[in-house]
Amino acid sequence: MQLFKVARVISTSLGELPLKEGGGTFKPSSFKRETQVGEVHENTGYVESPTAAELSLTLNAAIDPQDFANISNDTLTIFLSGGNQHMMPSAWVTEAVELSKGELKVTYNSAKSQRLV
Repeated sequence: MQLFKVARVISTSLGELPLKEGGGTFKPSSFKRETQVGEVHENTGYVESPTAAELSLTLNAAIDPQDFANISNDTLTIFLSGGNQHMMPSAWVTEAVELSKGELKVTYNSAKSQRLV
């Protein structure tokens, strides 16, 4: 059995991101389902609300941290080790990028992600 992990990330704004080995986590867009308990069992169900896609990366510091400051409409293509590809259109950087020990930590969100392959 092969375990999936983020293998490569390409940004339309910055090109291929210098991903540190094992430095990526990807959460596709989905739905949060909150249970709504009814007075009788047959009336129990859920309320569904969408959740944003999230990509958290640890990068080798080969890019200036300031380059991420104005990213608010980027398209990211995420390549997983098993061959699957996902896209995060209209993605934005959620907060200031942190630089330490030759690494950058960056988090992107997108309202929606889609599986390409």
